[in-house]
Amino acid sequence: MRVPLAARGRNLDQAAKAYESAAMPRGRTPWRDARWCALDFEMTGLDPREDEIISFGAIPIEAGRLQLRAAVSRRVRPSREIGEASIPVHGIRDIDLVSAPSLAAGVGPLLEAIAGRVPVFHAAAIDRPFLRQALRAMGVRLRNSFVDTEVLGRLWLHDRDGRLRQRLSLGDLASELRLPAERPHDSLADALTTAQVFIALATHLDSLHPETVTSLVKASDRVDAIRRFQDPVRYEG
Repeated sequence: MRVPLAARGRNLDQAAKAYESAAMPRGRTPWRDARWCALDFEMTGLDPREDEIISFGAIPIEAGRLQLRAAVSRRVRPSREIGEASIPVHGIRDIDLVSAPSLAAGVGPLLEAIAGRVPVFHAAAIDRPFLRQALRAMGVRLRNSFVDTEVLGRLWLHDRDGRLRQRLSLGDLASELRLPAERPHDSLADALTTAQVFIALATHLDSLHPETVTSLVKASDRVDAIRRFQDPVRYEG
């Protein structure tokens, strides 16, 4: 469902325009000189065509450091009831969202947080489609560049162990890096863990080969190359 322009409100319309017009970091920019934003969402389910965001957390990163004073977090009210299956995961109930704004009304701070920054997700295939869907409903196009800490973690662990992992939870990756994992399935806490993991991974990888915005954004290409090298028969033809 697309939100009419008139219904967005002046502040949200300004945030959308600022997001669309903000200059993104150039691809050759060293990673520490670029601006990033770690994101996490809690949803009613995992299908962006049917389910909705009910909370978001965002932690900006600049000069390789967390910008905790600029962190944003908010719960938002979905258009339908939360399914019982998802409540044990995030602990958010319909009654907890009665006074929360709709996503269309409450997404302004999120747009401001990611304007001019490369988004950082863990397991981007899950969260990123929800962000794309939410912005599309407001007539805003999500920029293509993003980084996935699960992919970066697989690269780092391959360099360390000589073995390519298939899946890495955020908590397991934080443990491998000897970092504290914040409370899982809380959007701001998971965004904080994601931000810390990103900084640690980018630092480790950069010590082996200078990392730029492009090299981190396209890290999945490096993972694919490793997979093809390790299992050439599977990728023939």
